[in-house]
Amino acid sequence: MSMSFKTIIFWACFAVVAFPAMAEIEWLSTRYEYGAFKEAEGQRKGSLQFVNKGPEATFINGVRPSCGCTGATYTEDMIQPGDTATVSFVYNPAGRPGPFDKTVRVYIGKENELHVLRISGTVIGAPSTLENSYPVEVGPMRIQTLSHKGGEIRKGESRHMFINVYNQGSDTITPVWTGHNAPLEVKLTPEKLAPGEIGTLGFYLRTSKEEMMGPVEYKVHIRPDVASPSEDEREITVGAVIVPDTRKMSVEEIDNGGRAYIVPEFIDFGEVGSSKPLKFEFEVLNDGRGPLAVSRVYSLEKGVEINKTPKVIKPGKRGKIKGTLDIGSLHSGAFRLHVEVMTDDAIHPVRTANLVGIKE
Repeated sequence: MSMSFKTIIFWACFAVVAFPAMAEIEWLSTRYEYGAFKEAEGQRKGSLQFVNKGPEATFINGVRPSCGCTGATYTEDMIQPGDTATVSFVYNPAGRPGPFDKTVRVYIGKENELHVLRISGTVIGAPSTLENSYPVEVGPMRIQTLSHKGGEIRKGESRHMFINVYNQGSDTITPVWTGHNAPLEVKLTPEKLAPGEIGTLGFYLRTSKEEMMGPVEYKVHIRPDVASPSEDEREITVGAVIVPDTRKMSVEEIDNGGRAYIVPEFIDFGEVGSSKPLKFEFEVLNDGRGPLAVSRVYSLEKGVEINKTPKVIKPGKRGKIKGTLDIGSLHSGAFRLHVEVMTDDAIHPVRTANLVGIKE
């Protein structure tokens, strides 16, 4: 059944009342570029404007900057047809070296129409800020840290790790690095750093290409530019602990595998008055149904050296581990040092022996 003429008029009027027209405005620009400026110069002001192109007056409901580093004000009066309104903002660079790209959300008219403005620039950091954020100085480049620990990673998995660098110089630099580490891929984003720009050194570790289990470390040597002198080179150490991945093992494989126990778990030296190296030993008991493979025995403690380790321990048997403790490397007082034993025990792939005592 077709609608009557009166019905059509009713719905047309309803549409006008229920869905008022959006404000007709035209921004002169929606982006404000500060350029590069020094942090020491303090807060930086800017503004953007729009013109009311519509037949009716409109207004700004409010503005909302994307972070606390930016403050904003705006024209609060009604904006008549043909008039111009202004959104002003202030960016605080304190403690924020490097490029920035922020937004200011502007809500206009009774429809609360959203408009997004962008403000951007590059802050040339003050020396005090750079020393806190990038303490390692290498010519025109500063580095966040010279070491990164990736924690535990299951064998076969990969992990990204990141260290930031900063160009404190007045010229663009292209950092270069060397390092023959097959499991570790290194990439700088972006490849070139303009003055005041931050770059990210990405380290991608593929454990499938690493034969060693347990803690691993890789050395990467970096310079600010290919033409930089050799004294401007620094060594970055990236590390992780690779542990066995037993998630894909079947229940039968787990039940029929080896089981590792440390005997004894605590090797007590008692009170030690001499500074001569001390020998120690403990055993790994295989209490499982199958052979137990020992992949690595290590200690991250200063002064602990492992001298002898078993490779495979038969079911019900024990394998002996021997080592030496350089007591002279320890401070006076009580000590507790760890020796880690990595095996193919699906339930407890890492067991710990403890070296304890008191150095007089």
